[in-house]
Amino acid sequence: MIEPAQLWLGAFVGAQVLLVFFCAIQANAYHDRSLLLHSAGTLMGVLSTLALIGRQPLAPTAVLLLVPALAGLQLLDLMSHAGGLRQGRRWLFAASAIVLPLVAVGAAYSAWALVAGIVLWTSIVVLLIVRTVRQSRPWVWWLLPALLALVLASFRLAADAPPYEMDDAIWQAGLLTVWSACTYLATLWRGRIVGETQARMHARKTVDPLTGLVTPLVLAERVHAARHFTRRYGHPSVLMIVHIENLAALTAEFGPEAAESAVLAAASRIRECLLRDGDVAARLTHSRMGVLAEGCAPGEASSTVATRILVAGLKEPLAAARAEYLRFRIVLAAVPPEEMPPKLLMQKLNHRLDQELRAASERRIVTLSPEELIALDPQTTTR
Repeated sequence: MIEPAQLWLGAFVGAQVLLVFFCAIQANAYHDRSLLLHSAGTLMGVLSTLALIGRQPLAPTAVLLLVPALAGLQLLDLMSHAGGLRQGRRWLFAASAIVLPLVAVGAAYSAWALVAGIVLWTSIVVLLIVRTVRQSRPWVWWLLPALLALVLASFRLAADAPPYEMDDAIWQAGLLTVWSACTYLATLWRGRIVGETQARMHARKTVDPLTGLVTPLVLAERVHAARHFTRRYGHPSVLMIVHIENLAALTAEFGPEAAESAVLAAASRIRECLLRDGDVAARLTHSRMGVLAEGCAPGEASSTVATRILVAGLKEPLAAARAEYLRFRIVLAAVPPEEMPPKLLMQKLNHRLDQELRAASERRIVTLSPEELIALDPQTTTR
């Protein structure tokens, strides 16, 4: 018959084993090194508990010292944002990676080595937590009960003497479960904050903050990829420059706020006109936007995407100027299979669009042949 003490021990050890699996799976899925280190530290905690009741020749005090050693390495990852604690992180690294493993050898013979190692390690960790608590809330609060549980488990084991009883293993397993669970929650909370920050930084690099379209860098990468498909599979793509022709007039008559509203409306209507999942639009300048239409030839792009953009501008008046509509002018060309940098291709199209504006041409959609595109001498200055 299973005794209650065995049930408690099995519950605590089982919880730690589950945390080991959770940390390993999430570390592999999210490429989070701190979760992987916590998985290793929790596994060492399980081994230290089993060493109390097992027959294997493992010294529980020596194995237990490896728990704070791995926990300190994980804490270095968790507090990597605190740039003002560079010296303190060096101390923590030295204590966790060098001092504690060496002291663990002595802890196999004397419990005082365990006490000395834990006191040194805890002093450095407390110093770091106190100095980073303002930068690390609210997740750092979970580290306080975790640290307390780890210290209590270490001191209790150091105060005890072999042979160890079942109660000793239950206490150690319970305290290490509290340490592992609290540290796991702190790691997940901090990982979520970091993930959201990285997502915002990534969006800032790839999405224009005003219009919600992609940035010119993303458009250039997509043009480069479209050239690869054209060269390898004969898959055509078209790049077009869309110019808001009456934006200057809107600014002069209704003010800059109406012009900003017109740019937002233009971006929204251009986005609605993209027919395929591979189509992408980017804001190049205040009055110009680039559109890449994948999987269509210039004639098809002119009669579908470009025409839809023109119609979308005249479909309904602007919200900030009820009597005005968006008037677009578009120049487009097939993405050439030759090695022409996307920046140079956009400069050529912008140069031809400038020519159309200076000539006051009535054509709203201008399609360039490959010969005309190559013959163009681009200018770096665009409107």
